[in-house]
Amino acid sequence: MRQYAYHEYRPAWRHHASLTMVNWIILVNVVVYLVKAVSTSPMSIVHLFGLSPRLVLTRGFVWQPLTYMFLHADFWHIFFNMLMTWFLGNTVETVWGRRRFLKYYIACGLGGAAFSAIFTFNGPPVIGASGAVFGLCLAYAMMFPDNYIYPLQIKAKYIVAFFAAIQILYGITGGGGIAYFAHLGGMAAGLFFFRREIRATRLWMRLERWYTGRKHDQRVGWKAREGATIDSILDKISSKGFEDLSATERRILENYSRKNQEEPE
Repeated sequence: MRQYAYHEYRPAWRHHASLTMVNWIILVNVVVYLVKAVSTSPMSIVHLFGLSPRLVLTRGFVWQPLTYMFLHADFWHIFFNMLMTWFLGNTVETVWGRRRFLKYYIACGLGGAAFSAIFTFNGPPVIGASGAVFGLCLAYAMMFPDNYIYPLQIKAKYIVAFFAAIQILYGITGGGGIAYFAHLGGMAAGLFFFRREIRATRLWMRLERWYTGRKHDQRVGWKAREGATIDSILDKISSKGFEDLSATERRILENYSRKNQEEPE
């Protein structure tokens, strides 16, 4: 796995650039929230720009997988999402740069939209940046797994693993009107982004060796069983003649002979 040096959290005002990508994202979310708050028909905005997978496919609302992540239900919804974006995003953006950070953020939001389409196709409209935010949580844990998250004093990797387990549990059982599968989709998109780093971990390599060994054992076992079957057929030919073979035995023998002829020497 790619190793990053320990990175202290730095607030937005300590960045040299006055408007980082994190600040732009927060600004856009706040503006959209205010427009929705003063609108005479906020639910019309939700139905038009929130994520309804059925409308995306049946009515061509193809913008919704992108626009839904900039809409929020109430003050606390946007407050906690933007707080986490600010808290974790500054560090991630400092390492990656603005362009890569934005690509990752959008990709995680789209991952949340994809999981919502798969698991809650006919559900109510989904809104919020939580999919992208959970992707940011995963990015921080992947880059700085042993960093302690204050004030919890718990390492990032353990917190993110706990969050993922909670989303899976509540996603299966349901309840609360929260798009748990959108959260999982954001994390899944983040995992895809880090696929090279994951493949370099010891756990992945051990799983890969186990899987390769298991496939090898299965192949060896199958060849042994095939060899035993062919031997029994050949013994039957020696004792009773080819004419005494059943249709199944003849087909097995023909397939075996054909396969041996096709294999390169």
